[in-house]
Amino acid sequence: MFEEQTLIELLRTGGFAVGVLAVFSVISLAVILGRAWAFHRFSSGLSKTSNELRIIVKNGGINSAADWCNERCERSWSWTETLARVFLAGYLKRDKGRDEVVNAMELSGRHQIAGLERGLGILGTIGSTAPFVGLFGTVVGIIRAFSGLAADTSGGPSVVAAGVSEALVATAAGLFVAIPSVIAYNFFTRSTRRQFLELETLAAEFTDTLVKEE
Repeated sequence: MFEEQTLIELLRTGGFAVGVLAVFSVISLAVILGRAWAFHRFSSGLSKTSNELRIIVKNGGINSAADWCNERCERSWSWTETLARVFLAGYLKRDKGRDEVVNAMELSGRHQIAGLERGLGILGTIGSTAPFVGLFGTVVGIIRAFSGLAADTSGGPSVVAAGVSEALVATAAGLFVAIPSVIAYNFFTRSTRRQFLELETLAAEFTDTLVKEE
């Protein structure tokens, strides 16, 4: 039976549930691509900015470093300026003692990480609800198949088998959408922890620099 159907025709047999899952799939793909780009920019930005900041602090001091960070942050807003914004937050509190510097840099860092996590809740929601949407579509399809059999008893078991097999397309579609979403959600969640640890380590390094030159 399936050999005679194209993929589009097969998906259409899944009913409205497959339509909902198709929307979920598009949203999930958009979030995955967006977060992958953001994480790449965030990671490369940390590495590049930290190297440049070390050189500027060594050659010109923290005031020159702050001017450089301020110029970068005013010029554009992107993940490549993450460390520059954290450094500036600590720099502005350098006259109030180490605790204030640490708190300011930590608060700025958490704000950057919160932006990095944007959209992960959508992935988690799609990953957890897509199988149930598919299952709901399957149940509705099975009910429709048995109702058709009850209305026309001459069809025999083959009619029910065809209806059930088509209804199961919704379950398969639900799993097809959910599995990549869950994998991506777990991957990005672990990546967020790693990036936060990296940012925290760099912030601690520059905290010592700011406090020493206070």
